Amino acid sequence: MRIFFRIFFKDNSQEVFPVDYRRIFMSVLKRVYEGTPFEEIVLSHDRIPKPYVFSVGFRRIKEISGDSIMFESPVFFNFSSSIPQMIGYLYNHIDRIKSFFKGTEILVDLPIPKMITSEKVNFKILGSAVLTRSEKDRYYLNPEDDDFEEALNHSLKVRLDLLKDIFEKFGVKAPGFKPVNIVSKDLKKVPVKHYGGVLEAFSGTITLSGNLNILNFLYENGLGVRTGQGFGMLKVVKEWR
Repeated sequence: MRIFFRIFFKDNSQEVFPVDYRRIFMSVLKRVYEGTPFEEIVLSHDRIPKPYVFSVGFRRIKEISGDSIMFESPVFFNFSSSIPQMIGYLYNHIDRIKSFFKGTEILVDLPIPKMITSEKVNFKILGSAVLTRSEKDRYYLNPEDDDFEEALNHSLKVRLDLLKDIFEKFGVKAPGFKPVNIVSKDLKKVPVKHYGGVLEAFSGTITLSGNLNILNFLYENGLGVRTGQGFGMLKVVKEWR
């Protein structure tokens, strides 16, 4: 399930974020889920995958100067999870988002849930995504790396294994792992500033084939790692019937 927010800043002087703006929305989620059944999951600093993904976009970026990004309202905040209750709490606690971004108007959209029904899908990455490997000398993967598909499936298996209990706690059945195949990809490397450092991320489109439950899991919970930090949200571009 997904929920979309458009955040309008009424004062133009407020339309400035740090370039590592994803951390702002991580703080928003912490405020929203504080005191809810998801508090421990969202606020945890443990390196355990999150059962959700989000992305942040801008209507228009005016300028990037130093460590600041100047933009034109609205800001698009998109959130997705296989756990319907997470969407419900986010919708019902919109006042907490408004209290975080003072002096704003927020419009919310709850689209009809989409189910992927084709075993071959072309996805667009909203923003950027990150994949990692265990070798410390080349920790981040680039789209042209030979082991890109292998790392994608390793990430997927680890996430499914670690999220199984969380999903079942909230009445959602996690799919069993089945590998996906990369049919094609049109991806490029993008350096992303994040928490004072730089991540080697990538953006673009990727066509995957595989089990329907797995493709829906990726669509609802994101691709790669750091989905709870605003990376890896997917949009369906095309399904082959």
